Amino acid sequence: MALNSLALTRVRHMSRATDTELTDRHMDVLEYAWRFYRNHSIGPLYQNIQRNTGVTKHELARIFPNGLNSVFTWVGIPIQGKESGCKAMVPLDVADLKEVYLDHNATTPLRREVAAAMVNFIQDPRSFGNASSAYDVGSIAYDVIDRARRKLAACLDATPGEIYFVGSGTEANNLAIRGVADHHPRGTGHIVTTCVEHPSVLNVCRQLQAQGREVTYLPVRPDGTLVADTVRDAIRPDTIAVSIMAANNEIGTLYPVAEIGEICRERSVVLAVDAIQAFGKIPLRPKDTGISILSVSGHKIGAPKGIGAVFVDGSTNLVPQVHGGGQESGLRPGTENVLGIHALGIASELAVAEMQEQNRHLLEIRAHFLDKLDQAAPDAVINGTLKHRLANNLSVGFPGVDSGSILLSLNQIGVFVSAGSACSAGLDKQSHVLDAIGVEPSKYGTVRFSFGKATTTDDVDYLFDHLPAILAGLRS
Repeated sequence: MALNSLALTRVRHMSRATDTELTDRHMDVLEYAWRFYRNHSIGPLYQNIQRNTGVTKHELARIFPNGLNSVFTWVGIPIQGKESGCKAMVPLDVADLKEVYLDHNATTPLRREVAAAMVNFIQDPRSFGNASSAYDVGSIAYDVIDRARRKLAACLDATPGEIYFVGSGTEANNLAIRGVADHHPRGTGHIVTTCVEHPSVLNVCRQLQAQGREVTYLPVRPDGTLVADTVRDAIRPDTIAVSIMAANNEIGTLYPVAEIGEICRERSVVLAVDAIQAFGKIPLRPKDTGISILSVSGHKIGAPKGIGAVFVDGSTNLVPQVHGGGQESGLRPGTENVLGIHALGIASELAVAEMQEQNRHLLEIRAHFLDKLDQAAPDAVINGTLKHRLANNLSVGFPGVDSGSILLSLNQIGVFVSAGSACSAGLDKQSHVLDAIGVEPSKYGTVRFSFGKATTTDDVDYLFDHLPAILAGLRS
């Protein structure tokens, strides 16, 4: 079992803080110690470490700055003496510890209404049926899927036949891009995207490049925005698809997908839109705005993980990327995740119905946060435009500190944030999005704060009760 993202973030931070170059020997010991602690609730001693990794007590003392103490503290194992432990955070004594979740762009809590509907469904003794079965028990599952499809179609002003359920947002984006590309001979067809897309888009495009297809990666401006005319200029006679996200997952920037849709419609080019961050937060009408394919994901709107959906305009043909039976009209075969689909339908309906009210709430929270930030850290910078941005997102750069150390220090007091995209948490490098807008990691530690339905001004106040001490401690 590999280290989780929190432990890996801590390890990367401590290796930098102690000027220790990580080797395979380091990682063997750290991963073993982490697994041992998770299984036994105590840290392993020298004999176990040597037996399982081959690293002796003498070697351990040589490769880690403080020997076994470093091993324990680097992966978060409590020890009696912290003086030589190299703690990767500012220690704070908080009298009234609370938990504040400010990472809703990463994932959202399961909505109570959704959870209740899921429980009611699985408690029905006839809910287990296969939707493809030709008997009454199966028809119950079929009806649940059909109702969810209709709910999601209504949210997008589409027809139910244009909605297909998949296993995740990543699968949705993969199906969109590869599904279009595979309609064309291998090695042909030009694709346009941006340099700030989600990895589920960028990595597919890189794979298609390796197969001989050409891809143009459009730059964004320093404030993270994209000019629609840059897409127009990039489209060529052999362009088969444009893939643009509706809202950036790291800095919250909104992109002009309606303008780009008109351009693509004029040029008869497929437009695939990753709306995973935007769905339920901004109005989306794909058929009215020239969007051919649109991806959504359940866990961003209060549904469970492991369920997503794709809108595919009736005039757009995709090649299936999974082969099997005829489920989802053959576009995504495999026995359906009926419970997840049920949850996605309910969560989608709620998110769209509450969109305006929630955006007002989120803008109030964001304004309160910015007021507090101006008082507590007037030298902090906001990455990306504030004008064209999701209401719930703020990417903040703090000068003179490391983003990993801020994240770990906040985690210690129960404030949960991200140093970038949750998909790349724990990696020892700056995100491609921050690189694209010119953020200098040596000067700024960047933290993404993203608010949700349950976020309150008291949550923001709790953060700022302690953030000044954390920043002062890190800078000293």
